[in-house]
Amino acid sequence: MAHNMYWEHEGVYWQYYGYVSGKEVIEASTSIYDDQRFDTLKYKLADFLGAASVEIDEEEVALVAYQHRSVERSNPYIKTAIVMKPADIELGNKFASFFIESFWDVRVFQEMDEANKWLGRNPPS
Repeated sequence: MAHNMYWEHEGVYWQYYGYVSGKEVIEASTSIYDDQRFDTLKYKLADFLGAASVEIDEEEVALVAYQHRSVERSNPYIKTAIVMKPADIELGNKFASFFIESFWDVRVFQEMDEANKWLGRNPPS
């Protein structure tokens, strides 16, 4: 797997690296639903800055979004930040567009500092 996942005090952080597939993103993003900490999450942060490539097609983007939408009522207060390289921003924006009329606020950033500030996250040192 080309990612690490870290549970933090108020959220969860995925750090992707290398060659990232749609299957991996689907499995990583949905792996938190059965965890008891999901109900108290305040944020999710997906960091793709270390990814050499992100190979995810439109069907996979839609699948991840619909899976998230199906569980959002169990915790409607989650903010999601996706941090991507400029070349991948369109992909992130497609995903975020599924949440326009959602409880969750999903935004795409190019800078980790901006995402952290928006989330109110103090990254571990």
